[in-house]
Amino acid sequence: MTLATIYLRSLGYLAARRSAVGLIVLANVVLAAISVAEPIVFGRIVDAISANRSTGEVMAAWIGFALFSTVASVLVARQADRLAHSTRAAFIERSYGGLLAMPLSWHALKGSSNVLHTLLRASDTLFGLWLEFMRSHLATAVALVLLVPTAAAMDVRLTAVLLALGVAYCLVQKMVMSKTRTGQAAVEGHYHTVFAHVSDTMTNVSVVHGYNRIRAETEALRGFVSRLLDAQYPVLDWWALASALNRVASTLSMLVILLVGAALVRTGEMTVGEIIAFIGFANLMIGRLDQMRQFATQTFEAKARLDDFYEMEDAAAAQENEDDAIEIAARGRIEFEHVTFDFPGSTQGVKDVSFVIEPGTTVAIVGPTGSGKTTLVNLLQGVHEPQAGVVKIDGVDLRSIRRESVRGNIATVFQEAGLLNRSIRDNVMLGRPTATEEELRDAAAAAVATGFIEDRPAGWETMVGERGGALSGGERQRLAIARAILKNAPILVLDEATSALDVETEARVKEAVDALRSGRTTFVIAHRLSTIREADVVLFLDHGRIVEMGGYDELAAAGGRFAQLLAAGGGQVVEMARAA
Repeated sequence: MTLATIYLRSLGYLAARRSAVGLIVLANVVLAAISVAEPIVFGRIVDAISANRSTGEVMAAWIGFALFSTVASVLVARQADRLAHSTRAAFIERSYGGLLAMPLSWHALKGSSNVLHTLLRASDTLFGLWLEFMRSHLATAVALVLLVPTAAAMDVRLTAVLLALGVAYCLVQKMVMSKTRTGQAAVEGHYHTVFAHVSDTMTNVSVVHGYNRIRAETEALRGFVSRLLDAQYPVLDWWALASALNRVASTLSMLVILLVGAALVRTGEMTVGEIIAFIGFANLMIGRLDQMRQFATQTFEAKARLDDFYEMEDAAAAQENEDDAIEIAARGRIEFEHVTFDFPGSTQGVKDVSFVIEPGTTVAIVGPTGSGKTTLVNLLQGVHEPQAGVVKIDGVDLRSIRRESVRGNIATVFQEAGLLNRSIRDNVMLGRPTATEEELRDAAAAAVATGFIEDRPAGWETMVGERGGALSGGERQRLAIARAILKNAPILVLDEATSALDVETEARVKEAVDALRSGRTTFVIAHRLSTIREADVVLFLDHGRIVEMGGYDELAAAGGRFAQLLAAGGGQVVEMARAA
């Protein structure tokens, strides 16, 4: 995007408040016009004093302009601040919802820390652009536009000096921006790296402590910060040089105005008051050109910060475009028709997978690590879109169903419970926020969670901590199961849902899970084969392909890959294989 595109798009967020913004801009235009008139009035005061004439009227006008400008500037700044803050709040809320709704595959590719950092940097950058637009950007442009013809009407020769000053400023800005374009983009990249490192270590602080990595991670951060400063300093040097060159141009322009003006006064072609007015014009132009320089710098830096955000925003907008998508109330019939999905730069994924699962069937997905088990259920949930083939729910292509409808028909329990830093009640109620208290407690009882919840001093209002850190692994898993039970969705996905439970609790929770599976289409990703004994269908995946498919007993007796996996499972699994 060009600088102009970046800037105009940033102003688009103010459209919802266009009336209020318009009034502020209009007030700033009036203030800009007054700023041009003030030097002329002051010059006339000087001429009146020099000629021993009355100064009452022009003095009153000058004082009136000063008082009006002071009061109006305060009111305009106050209202601009309020509008900028309210717009930023609305922007964060809207962008948060859009980015949060993006597919999990997108979040995995971008990285949660990068998305968060990009959003926060964008909100701060846009806030600055909105505030300065309402306070000074348009007013500065208007003042410069009014200044030139007003000055030319008084004296073309001194106006040429002012124009030369403006050209000098523009040339310096163009040079500096061309020299720092690449450097500023690199600076933003380093900021992302620093933020990602801090976020990564803070969210895994237990690992950092456990492996005594505090000093090492701090040293690593120091290296990232050092590289950030190495990239930042040359950019700052160029802007410092620009400031010095602009100051030289301003000083020379003022000197020329004084020398030429003095000569014109001696020849009687201009009055002292008119020279003073031109000095005021020069000071006004210098001030406004400095504001334009700051505007150019701000927009230039904004481009480096907003390019990534606009890319994310466009992706979110594309995801939101579901005008033709439909809602479904699924029965649970699942079809994969020659589905292929490969991860870029990896051999992992699924290849030409086809199967049909009838409603109420329990499907166990088995295979070695990296065989495509999780990818398969992620395709079912719309986390990934097939690169070839079609995934259907009840005969409807998944891509033609609203994503909210897809997610509403599937309940998932992963190995990682995925708890928010909220109360136990809030975490379970995520399953169905409209559930009654009785339904909530029944779900907890079914997941064998009532005991540990009621043993806590705060009971249901106990805060679970970041990622459920205040609970044991088994407690976290039981809350995740209770949440899925409460959701009561027709399709269920279990990714080793009882892996964090002890043997006694697992046996009790298994009864709840079996009850939950009843009448539902269930996909069980199995790492421990003891969890899939009662599956109706077993899918054995290897290198992304289905190499065996059938009933548990059928595959166990067939002597193929599944039977070999059973034999290699040891103890309890071997006994089940013999029984089969």
